[in-house]
Amino acid sequence: MEKIAFITDSGCGHSIDEMKRLGIFSLPLQISIENKNYFDIETLSTADVIRALKNNESLATSQPALGLVDHLFASLKDNGYTKAIAVPICPGLSGTMNALYLAADQNDIELHCVDCGVTAVLEKYLIEYIKNEVEKKGTDIREAIKKAEAIANSANTLLVPTDMHHLVKSGRLSKAGAVIADFLLIKPILEISRKTEGKIVVSSKTRTFKKALLKALNKMREEIDSDDYLIVITHVDAYGDALIFENDVKKVFPENRIEVMPLHNPVAVHVGLGCIAIQYFKVDKELSFEV
Repeated sequence: MEKIAFITDSGCGHSIDEMKRLGIFSLPLQISIENKNYFDIETLSTADVIRALKNNESLATSQPALGLVDHLFASLKDNGYTKAIAVPICPGLSGTMNALYLAADQNDIELHCVDCGVTAVLEKYLIEYIKNEVEKKGTDIREAIKKAEAIANSANTLLVPTDMHHLVKSGRLSKAGAVIADFLLIKPILEISRKTEGKIVVSSKTRTFKKALLKALNKMREEIDSDDYLIVITHVDAYGDALIFENDVKKVFPENRIEVMPLHNPVAVHVGLGCIAIQYFKVDKELSFEV
């Protein structure tokens, strides 16, 4: 019987050990603070990122260390794995997927990657979903991936930042655009998904943070058409704002599962303090899933 490895990265929001307990291999993305590199979650916590943001320190993100990627696939080969399925952070945000393909090729492992179009909770859900389909339901790999991609196509992630300077530093928004937005007190609603090819784009604009959240809710109303959608509200050191928004969301989607949590580090670094991010996608209610 062939051995299939299931792989993700720390963009899913969980540590190597936490994912290992689910039977999934994970690689830590890298985050640098003042040019010193850390492994996301493993040697850098959410509190560390918040502290650095508050101190206005220079932060950046990068793909998992190539040495760790090579070591993982060499280890898989040594342990008899011939195939692997991976759901990494999307190619629009990181070169992780390319690094996985290169290491798999060098170790003669057949790799199938799914482009989730983003990262965070959707990334974790998809790798668990595929593992469940393949291992417990006996679904063919290609069919399981096809079903996972349909879920990814149902997903969207909306970002409502309060400070656009970090987006400028990370190259996600032009400096001129940020200056004009600050001058006019414009708050953008940003969007990232498979439809945007994993790129952060401006969905709409308004004058205040409160109105931006209202526009985000209206966008959700247009796209969420059933209680099969999981709605995850995340924040960067803005728990109070997240709870207020959760109450508004509950009024519109009383039957949907709604979760509130801190935004995962690799995204928080780029969107800055105060940001509220909302991710939503269709789920299989039969699959037990923890965000």
